[in-house]
Amino acid sequence: MGDFHVISDVSNTILKTMRDNLCPELISSPESVMLTIPTDKNADFQLGLYLYDIQEMREYRQTEYVRLNASQRRLPPKPLNLYYAVYINSKSQMALDAENEQRILGRVMQILMDHPVLAESVAEEDEMEATITIQTMSFEEKTKLWSVLDIPYQLAVYFSVAPVLLSSRKVSSFTRVVDAAFGTEQMEGRRR
Repeated sequence: MGDFHVISDVSNTILKTMRDNLCPELISSPESVMLTIPTDKNADFQLGLYLYDIQEMREYRQTEYVRLNASQRRLPPKPLNLYYAVYINSKSQMALDAENEQRILGRVMQILMDHPVLAESVAEEDEMEATITIQTMSFEEKTKLWSVLDIPYQLAVYFSVAPVLLSSRKVSSFTRVVDAAFGTEQMEGRRR
């Protein structure tokens, strides 16, 4: 289970994987691949990783408390689905031609296919592994995403990572029953 930084940890793991596999073959510098939002006008990068949505995965929701020790328990973690877009920065000073853009996006898809499970550094041993899934979105859904940002549509690779477990910090104490005494009475005296 991850504390509040688990979302950032997942994003940084994906970013590192992209940098390790794109540079220097297709993108010369790791700093040219950034975790960013498309509305950032000051950043000069070639490839952006954008977290655009976070949703609770109700089908994986747990109701049982997590036992910490003999007298403490914690609320169960929230399983999350993180939605990302990887896109070429069209405003970059290092402008790419259409062919190189397509090569980079093709390599991004290949990286996601080759690394379908996030590194162990994001999850603990006893947890479900967070897996990467390429999203199937309609053109209208993609266009809507960019129009909300007030940016013209950009070609991108859309994927999700799930389940990402966000732990609770609410801990409660309880007392275990360690001794029980049971007694019986004779029923004959009561029947009279």
